[in-house]
Amino acid sequence: EKRSGAARQKYVSGAPMISSLPSRALSAAPRGGGTRRFSTAIVGAGFSGLIAALDLKRKGIEDFTIFESAERIGGTWHKNTYPGVACDTPAPAYSIQGVPANWSGERPSGGEIRQYLEDTATTHGLMKHIRFNTDVEQAVWDENAKAWKVATLEKTKKRSEVGEFRSVISAVGQLNVPKVPPYEGLSAFRGEVFHTAEWDHGVSLKGKRVGMVGAGPSALQVAPFIAEEAKELVLIQRSVPYVVSHLYEKWSEEKQELHRKDPSKLEDIRAAQFAEMEEMYPAMFLGEANTLMAEEIKTSMRAALPPSLHAQAIPDYPVATKRMGFSPKVFTPEGVESNVYFETLKRPNVDLLRGSVVRVEPDGVRVATKMEEKDQFLDLDVLIMATGFHSTKFVHPMQVVGARGESLDEAWNGVPRGFYGMMMPHFPNFYMVYGPGTNLGQNTVLYNIESSARYIAQCVALVESESHQHQRRCEKVEVSEEAMDAYYKEYRAELAKTAWAVEGVDSWYKTAKGVVVNQSPYSVVEYARRTASVNEEDLVLS
Repeated sequence: EKRSGAARQKYVSGAPMISSLPSRALSAAPRGGGTRRFSTAIVGAGFSGLIAALDLKRKGIEDFTIFESAERIGGTWHKNTYPGVACDTPAPAYSIQGVPANWSGERPSGGEIRQYLEDTATTHGLMKHIRFNTDVEQAVWDENAKAWKVATLEKTKKRSEVGEFRSVISAVGQLNVPKVPPYEGLSAFRGEVFHTAEWDHGVSLKGKRVGMVGAGPSALQVAPFIAEEAKELVLIQRSVPYVVSHLYEKWSEEKQELHRKDPSKLEDIRAAQFAEMEEMYPAMFLGEANTLMAEEIKTSMRAALPPSLHAQAIPDYPVATKRMGFSPKVFTPEGVESNVYFETLKRPNVDLLRGSVVRVEPDGVRVATKMEEKDQFLDLDVLIMATGFHSTKFVHPMQVVGARGESLDEAWNGVPRGFYGMMMPHFPNFYMVYGPGTNLGQNTVLYNIESSARYIAQCVALVESESHQHQRRCEKVEVSEEAMDAYYKEYRAELAKTAWAVEGVDSWYKTAKGVVVNQSPYSVVEYARRTASVNEEDLVLS
């Protein structure tokens, strides 16, 4: 059954994927009286927000509020519910240091991760700090009050409120706003259309002709489940990923019980996994290590895939330029090492097209492929977008206005950045966790998130009063222009040596103009060393 155009409007070319900010005056007082004043506002209750809150508590700071737009904890793990959603980074490396989880194995599902975050918030007393269903729309620095005026909207009751906060920590993440290309003719498509991050569980794929655009981790994870149900599945991929077969251990009940009794064993596994992943760090830079890794992965891909798929499925760009894919290792009946995704590509009802969508038509899509001179038309019932997120917008949909009356977007001028991804000059007491330049290619980003959160907690403590076990040092903390300029010059020089900076290959690490803004060129250990303690020479305290 075909769905009406109204149900597809959010994906139509020109329809906003990032909600426009309402022009509510910041001077509007909350119901019941004047502006309420608090210590710290944390925006987001995913991994970044919870880790930031835990570090504030470790500094004795309990006066903070976590604003979460959704009705539950989890961030991207709450939003993504597509079939097969899981973390391809092995657990327990993908967990918070000192907060063990009794995972069912090394590849926890999205549901397990959501539960882990909820358990963490409950166990550590964070739930009482969270305001759910609440959007932070604006944060404007008030120099007279030496505080941020934060405008929020409680969506259930449609109630606007303004609060004053000495510090604001953005923890909205990089993968939180789904991105749908503005394809010509999308509004005319008569079938079902949705993004993987907004999976429509009311749509049956049984017996349907399904097209899926995208080649990221979501596409690799969900494709096997679609192929089991659909009549046909066509994967449309402009550039195909390097895919690594990884053996994820499934833990028995006995082993899980052992982990429950002795959580230190999970920490030991976490440390070992960290060390193994960090060994890939040299391959993030162009050179011998990168070339060797690329050849090793492509050799394994050629062995696992039939020759008829080599031209379509094997990448032709340096490894790590785009995010690598990981799929659970399996062995074919012949004993050949493969993975779940490769076995899906071999299915008779699955086709891989290496090309781009030219336009969408009422009954399907037209694709320009690298193998054919003419466009190819695909007759489809369902179109699924595995097209990623607006990853380079960072603090959206929040609008942040600093001490000079300039918004953060205006200060960035199309190139988001921050002092080690955390601070910007002239935005006092404003911090970012998992900000620009902190994402990793070789390891789980949770390590960098933890390092950032520890540094930020030290900064927040500088403006806190004795009631929080601290002697207030100042009212404002911001990074100096000199420190920011020196850091950013080095950052860009190091980044230019990496595979991420290769021109001509699009990735979610780059802006529309091709500038890499997400990635950190530093090893996890080096980033942790540089951010371990606050160097007041880098800051302006007043």
